[in-house]
Order: sequence, then C-alpha cells, then structure tokens
Amino acid sequence: MGCLSRIGCAVVLVAGAAAGYWLYGDRLPSVLSRAASGAADKVTDAAVRTSERLDSQEGARIAAEEEARRRAAREARDKELGWVTVNADNPVVPKGNPLAPLRRKSGPAYVSLTAAQVAGFLAPLLKQLPPSASTAQLALDGDQLLVRTSVSLSDFTGQTAIGSVLGKALVGEDTLFLAGPLEPVRPGLAQFQIRELRLKGIDVPTRVIPGIVRSLRAAAGQNAKGERAARPAVDSADSAGRGADGVALNALPVPLPSTVSDVRVVNGKLTLYRATSPATRKQ
Repeated sequence: MGCLSRIGCAVVLVAGAAAGYWLYGDRLPSVLSRAASGAADKVTDAAVRTSERLDSQEGARIAAEEEARRRAAREARDKELGWVTVNADNPVVPKGNPLAPLRRKSGPAYVSLTAAQVAGFLAPLLKQLPPSASTAQLALDGDQLLVRTSVSLSDFTGQTAIGSVLGKALVGEDTLFLAGPLEPVRPGLAQFQIRELRLKGIDVPTRVIPGIVRSLRAAAGQNAKGERAARPAVDSADSAGRGADGVALNALPVPLPSTVSDVRVVNGKLTLYRATSPATRKQ
C-alpha cells in the first residue's frame, strides 16, 4: 500500500504540473525572463555602486596627489624666484649703493641688479596699492616684475571694474598678484605696465585692468599728503592709450633716480641704464 500511495502522489503532482503548464505555460518564458533580468539588474547595480565607490575614492586620491604636486611646484618656483619682502614705510636698504657705479664718470653704461638689490628702489609702488597692502613681495622673472600682496577685498568695494569680474562678495582677505614689464616713460619716470592681475584666484581680463589701475592711482592720489603733483591725471587717454602724464592706462608710475635714464627687466634682473644729461655728469 505504501508504494501505491507514493505512486499515486507522484501521478497527482505530474498531473498538476501538466495542468499548470497547460493553463499558464504561455506566460512561463516571460516570467523566467523577468526573473533572470531582475537578477541581472541587481548584479549590475551592485557592480556599478562598487565601481562608483572605487572611482570616487580613486578620484579623491588622484586629486589630492595632483594638488600636492602643484603645491610643491609652486613652492619650488617661489624659491627659485627669490621673492623679496618690501615695506613701504621701511623699505629694504641694500648694503652699499647699487647705483653708485652709474654716478662715476668712468662708470659702466648700465648695471643689472637682483630683486633684493632694487627692492628699496621699487618701494614707491606699494604706495599705489590698496590701503591694506602695507607690505608686498617682489620678484623678477624673465622680462617681468612680479608683485604680490595680501589685501582686504573691501578695498575694492564700489569699483565697477572689479565688481564685474568678482561680483559683490568682496569680503575677507586675498592675495593680489600683478605682473608686467618695467618701461621708461621719460627722464625721471618709468611705468610698471600691468599685463596680469589676479585676485581671488581669478585672472582679471586684460580689458578690465585699466579700470582697476585707474582706481588704484586715484585712491593713491587721495591718500597722498601734499603729493598732488606726483599723481598726474589719468582720466583721459591719447591715441596710444596713455594718460595725460604719458603713463599707460594699465600702468603704475615708478619714479627714477636722476642717475638713471632707462630701466628694463632682462633675464630676471633689473637693468638700469646710466643717464647722460649734464646734471648727471656733475654728480
């Protein structure tokens, strides 16, 4: 009886399966397909999440390594340039007078000096920077003078030129970076022509620089005491883009000693050429 009972159960199961297949067999492929697809999707999703997590971790690591390399490159570059700190009220005084050879009758036609030797000579530039720039660093690179200083961004409040680039969030402090050549204008005057200006990590467009320089010079003139003559008008420009004083609209004036007729940055040094006027020969 036990055997017959087991055979009977098997027959019932087979019959039930056959009936089920007859009733729902047409749906079975799609059901199996959906089940397989769902399982595959779950496996794919898990793989994607794992890949994204690994990519995120790898991306963060790569970004950190790139930033470390950039920082190391900047530090190496800064060391190579040899930045010199200058204080407008207490400029660096080099040992001896680097311009003394130009005063001698039999002296050389020019002298080439390092940033450390001419830091005091360039100190007047600081008086034309924003009021918060009490100190600055200078360097000579190729044919350019580099200037960087920490400034209060509030010094630029109300300047439409800088506002058009940086917006209205002028709060806190940041580094102001200037770069460009030194060029003669006339006897007794040179200009620092600003071709690069960076603030808040943003390179200011070239066409905006003259407006910022104009504001700097105007502020310097207002802050100067009894030095109105040293601040020529900068509101008008001739066809060559120079102000009434002959200084370019994107430049800051640099007074020259009477012994110097010309000045250039050449090969990372400041070259000052001897004046040949009668006044100079009498010195």
